This record gives sequence, C-alpha cells and structure tokens, in this order.
Amino acid sequence: MAEKYANSELVVRQATKEDMSAVADMIQELADSEKMPGGPKMSVQGLQHDGFERQPPAFFCKVAEVQTPDRLIVGYALYFPTYSTWEGRAMMLEDLYVRQQVRRKGVGQKLFDAVAKEAFESGCSRLDFHVLDWNPAKGFYEAKGAVNLTQLEEWCYYRLAGDALANVANSATV
Repeated sequence: MAEKYANSELVVRQATKEDMSAVADMIQELADSEKMPGGPKMSVQGLQHDGFERQPPAFFCKVAEVQTPDRLIVGYALYFPTYSTWEGRAMMLEDLYVRQQVRRKGVGQKLFDAVAKEAFESGCSRLDFHVLDWNPAKGFYEAKGAVNLTQLEEWCYYRLAGDALANVANSATV
C-alpha cells in the first residue's frame, strides 16, 4: 500500500470559484475512467456560476490540495443538500474523485470524511451517494458502514433526461 500523506502535506478545504478549472479537469478524468469521454456537459463557467454566483448555490465542493509550492489540487468531492420525507435533511454526494497518481494515500478518505462531517454537523440524517457496480471503491464505502440500498431495500435509481424530460415538461398541464 502506498504511503499516506501527512496531515501537513494534504489539506481538504472548501473549494473556491478559482478551483473550478481543476475540478472540471478531474470531472473529465472521471468520465474518461468510466469510458464516457463525451459525458460531461459542464464547463468551468457553468461550475463557477452554479456553485458560486447563484443563490443559493446549486452545489458545494471540497478539494484536496497537496501543500507543495504549486498547491496541487488532487481530488474533489461535489455535494448538495437534499430532503427526505421520512428523515428530514440529508446530503447527496454527487462525485468523489482522486487523481490516479495519488490514490491509496488517504486523499479519498479525507474528502469523504470531510463531507460526512459537514452533513452530520449541519443536522443531516444521512449522506447518500451512488457507486458504479464495478467500482472497487464499493469496499471502501462499505467498510465505512455504508449500505447498498439496491441489495437491501431494492431501490431502483431512475433518471428522466433529454427528450424524455422535455416531452414530459412540454405536455404538463400545470
């Protein structure tokens, strides 16, 4: 196993508008690793607007930064508040990504723990997230105590997008 970063070498902090270029690059790296290179539709400007110029922000983001002279951003966690009619306030972790060259050094754990801590301290009852079935990180999340709801409760995750979303919206009578 690779040596972990010392606390003084790696800082997890709230992202700034200026960090969104690095985050956009990592979103593309994530898409490439998932064999979906044309998948991301977000631009740096879109991320900056949605996360830092709109009120309330559409998302929050934490970045992991290695404390070198260049202050290299090596990972991010993008998340947003949600609401459960059964349990109240909740948090949704949309993405957690760590650059390939620094994996297995504790970066992902620090990012995940920071988001979980924020969710807990802000009164959230849970932290929800999705993990692709083939992703070896499933074991990491399960070791933290996360439960696979597809297996346990048979929840199915659906999406209405593109033409289907437009068709429903255009046929709405409200």
